[in-house]
Amino acid sequence: MNRKKIVIINLILSLLAINSYAQFKLDTALTLSTENIIKITFNNSDRIKSAYFNLESAKYNFKLFENEYTQFNPLIVDSKVNSNSDKQYSGDFSTGMRKEFFDGTSIEASVGNSADWGNNVDARNVSFFETEISFPLFTSARKLSRLIKRTFEENELYTKNLDYVDAVKENVHDALEQYYDLVPRIKTHEMLKHYRDELKNLLANNPIQNGGQIEGEIATLNSKITGWEIILFSKKLSMQRYMNVNNINMSNLLVINVDFKQDNYYGKYYIEQPTDSIFNKALNNDSEFKVLGIIKKNAEEKKRLAQKGKWDIFATTGGRYNYYEMRGGERQNNFLMANAGLNIKRYDNKMLKNTIAKAQSDISAIEYTIEDRKKLIKSNIEKLKDGLTKKKEQLINTLTSLNSWSNIYQSKKELYLSGDESVDNFIQSFRSLLSTEETHYNLENNYLDLIRDFDYITGSYFEYIELKN
Repeated sequence: MNRKKIVIINLILSLLAINSYAQFKLDTALTLSTENIIKITFNNSDRIKSAYFNLESAKYNFKLFENEYTQFNPLIVDSKVNSNSDKQYSGDFSTGMRKEFFDGTSIEASVGNSADWGNNVDARNVSFFETEISFPLFTSARKLSRLIKRTFEENELYTKNLDYVDAVKENVHDALEQYYDLVPRIKTHEMLKHYRDELKNLLANNPIQNGGQIEGEIATLNSKITGWEIILFSKKLSMQRYMNVNNINMSNLLVINVDFKQDNYYGKYYIEQPTDSIFNKALNNDSEFKVLGIIKKNAEEKKRLAQKGKWDIFATTGGRYNYYEMRGGERQNNFLMANAGLNIKRYDNKMLKNTIAKAQSDISAIEYTIEDRKKLIKSNIEKLKDGLTKKKEQLINTLTSLNSWSNIYQSKKELYLSGDESVDNFIQSFRSLLSTEETHYNLENNYLDLIRDFDYITGSYFEYIELKN
């Protein structure tokens, strides 16, 4: 291969490597709804990918541990030669395989050849096929000891599994936080620009007195607009980082209209669904709860084995079949040999008692942890449900107030333009309207934040994505 081709291939590989770590480029026509944000974040977040590959590493590490105790040796070659002072020799050569299982059961099979030769020895050459099976009877302390060792390896695997799920939930939560903050703040920003433009038009089209006070209001609005632009840009960058995308167009964000007059208003499920139903959904999607259940099951198995593990009793059986035996050209009749036996060990009772006591302590600790986890989840659901219900009431009341102030403002503006209302009263009504509308969007932001936290606790993200664990 010439140097030019090598350079081209290296360039292509470099571009592929760069592209694999590049930020995802959003389709400019894609609407960024809650569902799409969850999917894009899950598929592209570097933190989620890192947690996933840490989980994969832990899986392979666990497989390596299990392989150590369940090895398959496909080729075992054994040979030896013996001699004595009379120069008589004997030799054995065999080749075979061995498979061991986690509970201690093992299977061996081999084929070989045994030969005698030398001074005053008739040449003898025997070919054979040999097998041996060893397996535990009743229960096995060996299985218990291996299960205890496996627990330490499993804990690492469970931890990485939880880390992966947490990385998914936290990054999706963070991305949605920016989205739920951006939507009402964009509304606030657009509202401020609308009222600023209205005041500008009012000054430009109506030769009214005392315009300086209105110009002051315009300056105040300009300052607020600039402040919100800083906030929106910061939130936009944060959302891009959590989603790992190159750019987010604000116009692509799906506008959330919190309208309680609609039959299926935003957040209805969490407000109107019974607490127990939401709680059960949260438990079904709670990975930590599932892992605790697995750990408890393993602890119960260790306790059961320890209670029966005083003896380590293995039975062995096997045999050897000689293909033939040649002595002076005559075949002999000892073709088949069989064997059987028992391997018995009695374990220290103190060790088993301590194992049982530790397993019971583990079970109790997990049971209390599970109960505490349930209470925490239920308490958080109750708090969020109460908060969301009250935010709904606040939004309804604020919207009523907003409609009232809007009517007052329109009335004051008409009177002011006709010269029948002072500029001070007009501006006061304008400020009250502005303040009420700002409060309304701020409450809407709080309302969406509570939904964001509800989604996190209930694991509703997993309705749109499928974990790879």
